[in-house]
Amino acid sequence: MSIAQALESVRRRIAQAAAQSDRDAGDVKLIAVSKTQAAAAVREAYAAGQRDFGENYVQELLQKAEELRDLRDLRWHFIGHLQRNKAKQVAPIAALVHTVDGIDLARELAKRFAAVATDRRLPVLVEVSIAGEAQKHGVAPENLAELLTGIEALPELRLQGLMCACPT
Repeated sequence: MSIAQALESVRRRIAQAAAQSDRDAGDVKLIAVSKTQAAAAVREAYAAGQRDFGENYVQELLQKAEELRDLRDLRWHFIGHLQRNKAKQVAPIAALVHTVDGIDLARELAKRFAAVATDRRLPVLVEVSIAGEAQKHGVAPENLAELLTGIEALPELRLQGLMCACPT
């Protein structure tokens, strides 16, 4: 099955699920996780109409963003654990950071984003560790309100919601 065919199949399933739940399929955003895929595969998906891609390794994100910089409306989502020292590299590229798990990371993203964009805010999701599994990152539910308040106080960030991974 080609990438275009696979995308069409997923889009059909999204449309069916949306219809069954009385929702508009246009309200659902498909993010194609492109980690470990070659830039050529991303380009093929882009040609098939896909615009949002998720990466979870900073180095891979940087490499693909450079290789595909000619695709102007391509949107990168950072979906992996992000260390503060890598925020400088991710903030200018990401359309959405899905894994903010602490106020120090939020502040660093805000600082780094402010250096490259003054006319908009960086959208972020707070990663919540709902199961408390040691191998997964995220803020503990009991610390969530404090982190949300902290992010809301940062004018460079726009809190979009929560990202919660199911227990394994």
